[in-house]
Amino acid sequence: MRAGSEKLRENILTLFNRACRQGRLDVAEHLLRALEVSSEKADEDGRPSARNPLADAYFTIARLRMKR
Repeated sequence: MRAGSEKLRENILTLFNRACRQGRLDVAEHLLRALEVSSEKADEDGRPSARNPLADAYFTIARLRMKR
């Protein structure tokens, strides 16, 4: 089921990025929280992920702040 969890995180990240591009930061905030919860659950498995969508989301936030 790990592959399903990773796919879910990737889908949430895609929607998070779309919300940011469209200026829907209210929606992006909820999606970020969903990524945080999903990542906490993934960490409990004790296996590293090949990619970290949560880190990607935080990087997107940093880029948005730099544009201001």
